[in-house]
Amino acid sequence: MEAAKVFKYSGREFGASVCFAFFAVSWLILRLIFFPLWIIKTTSLDLQKVLNLSERLPMLLYYVFNTLLIMLLIFHVYWWMLIYAMINRQLKNRGKVGEDIRSDSDDD
Repeated sequence: MEAAKVFKYSGREFGASVCFAFFAVSWLILRLIFFPLWIIKTTSLDLQKVLNLSERLPMLLYYVFNTLLIMLLIFHVYWWMLIYAMINRQLKNRGKVGEDIRSDSDDD
């Protein structure tokens, strides 16, 4: 993402588009596929076989940390929606990386 910003600020739209595409694909694969199907599955299902959840402290830590991981997944989905909106805007602008959709303009 930082490389895409450097290309954008230097006026090289093609480099910014390529870096942003790599960023979007890596986000989709690593955070929306790998993270829930590998990390959350392991900490939720496979860890139950190892931990003794009849004791109070391991059970509390198990639920707290899995809740935090699921909350992080919810943030990843929200951020993916922003990235997807940026992809749509880039396609409408014929490949040029537009302004950040999170920023408000001065006219608002």
